[in-house]
Amino acid sequence: MSAPRSTDPTGSTPAAGQSATAAAGTGAAGSDPRPAPRDHSPGTRHPPASSLPYGAALAWSAAALGMALGWLTGVVPPGLSEASAFGALLTTDHLGVAASATFLVGALGVVIALLLPRSRAPRLLEVSAWTVFAVLLLAYIDSTLLVWLGYGLAMPVLVWVEPALGVDYVALTLSAPLLQTLYFTAGAGIWAWASLTHRRRRLDGCARCGRTTAWTPDTERALRGRALRTGRIAVGGAFALALFYPALRLPWLFGYSMGMAEEAFAAVSSDPTAMMIGLGLGAAGVLGAVLMLGLVQGWGVRFPRWMVGLSGRRVPVTLAVLPATLVAMALVGMGRSVLVQFWQLGGVEPGMGSHAVAFGAMPLWGAALAVATAAYAVRRRAECAVCERGLPEAWPVAAPPLLPPRR
Repeated sequence: MSAPRSTDPTGSTPAAGQSATAAAGTGAAGSDPRPAPRDHSPGTRHPPASSLPYGAALAWSAAALGMALGWLTGVVPPGLSEASAFGALLTTDHLGVAASATFLVGALGVVIALLLPRSRAPRLLEVSAWTVFAVLLLAYIDSTLLVWLGYGLAMPVLVWVEPALGVDYVALTLSAPLLQTLYFTAGAGIWAWASLTHRRRRLDGCARCGRTTAWTPDTERALRGRALRTGRIAVGGAFALALFYPALRLPWLFGYSMGMAEEAFAAVSSDPTAMMIGLGLGAAGVLGAVLMLGLVQGWGVRFPRWMVGLSGRRVPVTLAVLPATLVAMALVGMGRSVLVQFWQLGGVEPGMGSHAVAFGAMPLWGAALAVATAAYAVRRRAECAVCERGLPEAWPVAAPPLLPPRR
């Protein structure tokens, strides 16, 4: 029978049969009990970084450049929002401005993507790459993305009550403004990927996991401990902020308007579809808040027992990181849209203060979710197949393992 699994205070779980001393990283000879990686000396070099992120950034930027030229010449119809859209920054009413801005972003992206692999002026290039990401996030991603995600989460229930909503959702998905938003969202993700790859290369880190030549088991455990603490704080803040919007919608079940004008609430109450959509989006907000807890709980590492067919299996890191990152970007985009809307209206509409607080909190929610997601990704890093550094995945301290250790 194998020895029971133990967990150290930083959240690292040693393999079965190891002693507590071995779990701390020191054996009888004061060395790590696991097979030593290839070489951790300061002079060790990593395999060259893949050119795929740079190629993806170049291809996306070239396509954006061509799209902007198509807008200016009338060859490509602009997939821009109307001027009346909520918080829209680049609209059809100012097509010249939108096309010129997109042309500059695409041209700058092409130049940076060509220079990144050459690593000349690496710090300047890194700042420039992250700047492209920030411009895409703050200027091109608006409330459309979060609306689409929110309806998508609630649609499996809403469509059973009102089938026509499914048709409307498909029409929204295929609309030009949403497709454009998804295109620029993908561009932001690609540029974040390229920027992170370049940063790892500049710091002489592993292109796949980011660990540098100074890696040791002790630094890994300390980093996981900090990531777990940071993740818990970020998830706690994000969870509290996520409940603001449901707190405005779920009380509709009991006849409370929650900050809406009486005339507006009376109109919503008399429309079953509008009432159902509001409640559905509020329930989707609660579900999203609960799912965030998985970033610091054991069921975010292994599927819980009640999930038949998946119970105890490892949760793929990308299954949690990619959706959480997308939602974080959508929340930031909604927050930017709210600020633009306030500026266009000259302030908050009378009687809508509670809604202003709920929507204004979304960028903070998005930032907290982004921090929690990054901490989760750091904590879930296992041994790297490229540089052979790393430790086995760690459970959160508060969560017991769901599977017995491997024999």
